[in-house]
Amino acid sequence: MSEYSLFVGIDVSKDWLDLCCFSPSTAQISPTQIDNAPDAIASYVASLDCDTEEVLFCLEHTGHYSNTFLEVSSALNLNSWLEHPLQIKRSQGIQRGKTDQLDAERIALYAHRFQDKAVLYQPSSQQITELKKLQSKRDLLVKMQRQIKQSSENKNDDDFAGSTQAIAKDIAVIEVKIEKVIASDPNLANQDKLLKSIPGIGSVLSATLITITDGFTSFDNPRKLACYAGIAPFPYRSGKSIRYRDRVSKLGNQRLKMLLNLAAWNAIRSVEHLRKYYERKVNEGKAKLSAINAIRNKLVAIVMAVIRRNEPFSKDYSVPNV
Repeated sequence: MSEYSLFVGIDVSKDWLDLCCFSPSTAQISPTQIDNAPDAIASYVASLDCDTEEVLFCLEHTGHYSNTFLEVSSALNLNSWLEHPLQIKRSQGIQRGKTDQLDAERIALYAHRFQDKAVLYQPSSQQITELKKLQSKRDLLVKMQRQIKQSSENKNDDDFAGSTQAIAKDIAVIEVKIEKVIASDPNLANQDKLLKSIPGIGSVLSATLITITDGFTSFDNPRKLACYAGIAPFPYRSGKSIRYRDRVSKLGNQRLKMLLNLAAWNAIRSVEHLRKYYERKVNEGKAKLSAINAIRNKLVAIVMAVIRRNEPFSKDYSVPNV
């Protein structure tokens, strides 16, 4: 385990960062607030009274507002830990009171307590970073388009038709940019080709899988990817009296889960052995949602298999359950 002298907890917001520096040797807690800007972050790091190799910075994974700090972290080679907010929250038990500064202090203390579990942030490649930005823009436009359509349908109003068409054009432009970014990297282009060979997986899901897995470097087996997507079933049992069916977690990536759901329905229409497997599960009394989730898990296994083997999908492709 690395020995750190200081632990800096960071609560991130759009315009500023609340930071709390905790020194285990003196038990001193030093709070401060700075602008969420590169110069301000660099100045704060320079003001710390120790070598940056001895400092562990910890912040919650809260979206693109964290990107500024992470970019500075990569440039200065800082030890930064990007942790899931729920992991921090559940480690602290019952808490009273909530402010940004108090959250920063709790993050600093969490980093000190669980430093042996720290996974240091590794920056993505330029192509993956660009893909993440483009996909965020696409997701926002798709959400806007959906909201406008629902509003016009509820009011039987066609005045929004021009807006939805304009948004559709913007989405198409972004999708072309995504394809170009993938094509610019031979490895990503090969992965994209392999993924699209799988029935049910198109451009959107392929790009999403490539981005989420950092070009299939951050997940080494299908079970981990299924857990991330929230489709891996887990047992829920206690003693002799409490026995539930295996259930999936609600903490997964909902966007990936939705895309895998669409892909699964398309796959059972295209691949005979997947269709037969689905029908067999339903005939055995499984709920259709449970059966389709089994297909989603098989798709994830196939995804990891074609990437690992560097071979495109074939009709007789068969892999075990996740």
